Amino acid sequence: MALLQKVVGTIFLYVLTKAIYLIYLHPLSKYSGPKSWILSRIPYLVYMNSGKLPFRIKELHDTYGSVVRVSGDELSINDPQAWRDIYNRRDMLRPSQWGGRPPGVEAHSLISAPAADHARFRKALNPAFSEKATREYEPVVRAYIEKLLSRLDVAATKGPVDIVEWANFTTFDIISEITWSKSYGCLDKATGHAFMGVLLHFQAFLVAASIKYFPWLDRLLAVITPKSAFRLLEDIFQDTHERLHARSMIKEPSHADLVGHLKLHQEQAADADKFREAEIEQNILTVIVGGSETLTTAISGAFHHLLASPRVLSKLVHEIRSSFAKEAHIDTNALSKLPYLNAVIDETLRLCPPFPDMLRRQVPASGAIIAGHAIPSHTTVSVSCYSMFKSASYFSDPDSFLPERWIDGRDGAEAREAFHPFALGPHNCLGQPLARMEMRLMITLILWRYDVGISKGDSLRKWDEQKIYWTWEKQPLLVGLSNVDA
Repeated sequence: MALLQKVVGTIFLYVLTKAIYLIYLHPLSKYSGPKSWILSRIPYLVYMNSGKLPFRIKELHDTYGSVVRVSGDELSINDPQAWRDIYNRRDMLRPSQWGGRPPGVEAHSLISAPAADHARFRKALNPAFSEKATREYEPVVRAYIEKLLSRLDVAATKGPVDIVEWANFTTFDIISEITWSKSYGCLDKATGHAFMGVLLHFQAFLVAASIKYFPWLDRLLAVITPKSAFRLLEDIFQDTHERLHARSMIKEPSHADLVGHLKLHQEQAADADKFREAEIEQNILTVIVGGSETLTTAISGAFHHLLASPRVLSKLVHEIRSSFAKEAHIDTNALSKLPYLNAVIDETLRLCPPFPDMLRRQVPASGAIIAGHAIPSHTTVSVSCYSMFKSASYFSDPDSFLPERWIDGRDGAEAREAFHPFALGPHNCLGQPLARMEMRLMITLILWRYDVGISKGDSLRKWDEQKIYWTWEKQPLLVGLSNVDA
């Protein structure tokens, strides 16, 4: 009994001492936050795995201000200057919990790569997603959107269509075609590819990241998890390998693609800058995930808010239909000059950011000055797009869908400084020009051909009622389509 009392007393003393240190003596003790979050990572992880973390982080910023201590060693910063101070630095990398590689994979991708490898990857990949390269992809993008419209012509005669589902089919086909000149055939089959459920299963990704906060548990699971649990993931890697091999056999593809750009890079680069084959495969999978999921969010988010805002929808439809004499005249160059269309897209990205969660980075050993605060080394810091873009400090009437704010400048220059939906710096989204091209073309061509509306008897749920597992868990969005020429 005496031994047990000593053990319990020792544990109690340890917990008490640690609590006092974390709250009063830790280098981050001057930053406010909920005490339970500072003392334990558990509340943070519970909110994250229940799909509610970004919403809770927004509430914490409303309560505590622009800098919130969300864990013993982590700060969320809601200040426009933080974008530049964090994400413009090459030595601010993802924490180890968020930069891991899939089980059994040794090759790095853009997500997991150390600074030198990341710079090497971006140097090779950037030309494939430049403004010039993106213009070369326009016929491919247009062809798949035309295929989408032909499928919608048929589907709409049977009742409302799910814009989320069809946007996902389209973006998945487009990015795979642009990657290696062969789509996954989602639009042809009107069904998602079997791999989509794995590649886009972000909830599992969050569970894996959560486990890594407890190294002993991570090591234990690595030992006891059977290899069969990763069979489908291995199938994806094998399929990727086979598709790359098939593409390498094509000497003259019908259009430019990512593999073609990488092939040219491999021929011209110094040996130290070249990709290993496994690195090509892992980066291609990263591109496919990023180039499909983010676009599906943006497109479905745009239609959600247009349906919820009849005034905005009517104004956008008028701009589109009065700007072109016929559908064939619609192209990316002309669409880039339509002020209201582009304002609708920006407002969609503000309320439905593709990555609403926290973009976590770790402060290097030298420390950092972020938004005027001296942050000690090894602190995790982040900007949450959801919190920043819905902050009343930077956006007037932040919960309302008001594209006009991007035209009349009502929110001032600071709103632009706060708004970086594709992040900033060397780790920003690789395919921003392609993303905007797809959004402009898909939204415009759908609204050119169809009158859209909510079916009689159906209701539109609030966008923010959906959960966030790193990205949005999108519920079906049923839309009635009526062909304008019918």
